[in-house]
Amino acid sequence: MSRRVPLICLGALVLAAGPASVSGAARVHAARAPHVRFACSSKGAAKRPCRFSTPADDIHCQWLPSTGAVTCELLSSGSGYVLAPSGRARKVKASLHSRGETLPTVQQLVFPHGLSCQDTRTTITCNQDFARGVFKLAPTRP
Repeated sequence: MSRRVPLICLGALVLAAGPASVSGAARVHAARAPHVRFACSSKGAAKRPCRFSTPADDIHCQWLPSTGAVTCELLSSGSGYVLAPSGRARKVKASLHSRGETLPTVQQLVFPHGLSCQDTRTTITCNQDFARGVFKLAPTRP
């Protein structure tokens, strides 16, 4: 029996314009962890900008549906990267002072057009799922 609901799969979030089928494993995982709230997953999220940050609040990011690009900034250094659905990650000077939604540790956000970001407590890695573009931001340790 297949239900039509937005796809939430083992810690991954798929932002899609329409509903997708949920695998049995995803339903089991969602049933075991109903308290987990996935960032940028509200109704219509694929059409609205999404701001998110690491649990340690040292990296802020945003995804814009108009460009389909993800921009992240390491607050301690002010350095940042932008990654579009095609091409390489570009170093940019970003000003993402707004925290946005805090990601649960080790959550993966999957955006339309094959972009995804995964976090740990203090790092974020964003990549193109079907190409070579990638960046990783992490604070430096003394």
